[in-house]
Amino acid sequence: MARASTRSQRIVSPAGGGRVSPVVFLQETYSELRKSVWPSREETSRLTVVVIILAIAAGFFLGGLDRIFSEIFTRFVF
Repeated sequence: MARASTRSQRIVSPAGGGRVSPVVFLQETYSELRKSVWPSREETSRLTVVVIILAIAAGFFLGGLDRIFSEIFTRFVF
């Protein structure tokens, strides 16, 4: 047998179109953000460095491909 949910469920009338007031929306948003697990300062800085390094590597890779295709295009087309 299925368990009943312990969460309170709000019934939305079809005439309202599922809209809630801005105050209720902000309260629910704040409640959901409180449930989030935020990374530590060390983890954030470490992952930021990883992203920067990968962005630089991708830039060099794409720049290299651009250079190669540019050379191929100028040698064989013109």
